[in-house]
Amino acid sequence: MGSISPELHREVERFLFDEASLLDEGRLTEWLDLLTDDVRYVMPVRRHAQPRKGESPATAAASFMLFDDDKSSLTMRVKRVATGHAYAEAPVSVLQRLIGNIRTEGGADGAITAHSNFMVYQERRGRFAATFIGKRRDLLRREGPSLKLARRDVELAQTILPSTISILF
Repeated sequence: MGSISPELHREVERFLFDEASLLDEGRLTEWLDLLTDDVRYVMPVRRHAQPRKGESPATAAASFMLFDDDKSSLTMRVKRVATGHAYAEAPVSVLQRLIGNIRTEGGADGAITAHSNFMVYQERRGRFAATFIGKRRDLLRREGPSLKLARRDVELAQTILPSTISILF
């Protein structure tokens, strides 16, 4: 992995901030346009808070993911929320995202890897609130003049989660 220009780094930051705004505002159909056709969106379940000897803190149960989506399944999720019949998102959650500590690297194939930290506040039905904290590893590729998200790996900091996670990170 190599360094990228300050201009490209700023473009990546802008992409991530604009994406966060689309998600916060519930503009999910527009968000889908930021994804490559072969996108992968994964979030493994953390098994435990403290790693066992020799394990990474992010070690996850290999057979269980909270999310393991492609473009088709992400599109179905967005369409389901749009119907108003997705119980966990009826009414739609109030969301606010903070994205920070963005670090970027360029790859030999022209792809860009962006590491970032996030905090997402979610309030459901005016009664239930959750704050999610974690980090992401994004793979971005240029398609024409625009950057597109080709892969997102989400790692939540917490291991105790609400019964339903219906939002995108």
